Amino acid sequence: MNRKQFLTEVEQRLSPLPAEVRHELLSDLSQHFDYGLVNGKSESEIAHELGNPEDIAREALDVPNAAWNASPPLRQGSFARNIFIFLGLLFLNLLISIPIMATLWAVWASLAVVSISFIAAPLLAVTDYALNSTFYPAKFFFSITLTGIGLLLLPGVRYLLLLMVKSTVRYWKWNQTTLRGAY
Repeated sequence: MNRKQFLTEVEQRLSPLPAEVRHELLSDLSQHFDYGLVNGKSESEIAHELGNPEDIAREALDVPNAAWNASPPLRQGSFARNIFIFLGLLFLNLLISIPIMATLWAVWASLAVVSISFIAAPLLAVTDYALNSTFYPAKFFFSITLTGIGLLLLPGVRYLLLLMVKSTVRYWKWNQTTLRGAY
């Protein structure tokens, strides 16, 4: 069973659920497929690991008030406590977290630009030859070397992108959870 068949069958069986809950569950299952494909598994292997679509739907339908990925309820605390939590997160984010995250994102962006520039190096060498009408073999072979380095950097840049997005989303969710008082 492939991804589309699996998700379609689960969606059909979850029709009694509200659309929002159904879409969140399907989104979670789709993410399982994404992670599995990134890790080299086939769609049928992932579907087998997830289990029977009927069992997944039955489990979701047996718990009538379950909200998938629901955020924890707001903890009732004093007004002063909530203000201190908010101010603490504000200073943590403004003074530490945002500058560090901005730096990490800038490092990633520069690595991406370097990788793409290295890959485009032969085009620049050919353009230089077309404009100056002088061919320097050393320049051309150096540009080919840069292309190889750029191609080697590209998977690392992609991995770093996935890691940065995942980390940023987790940190954002942690902030939300802390603000709600479920820490």
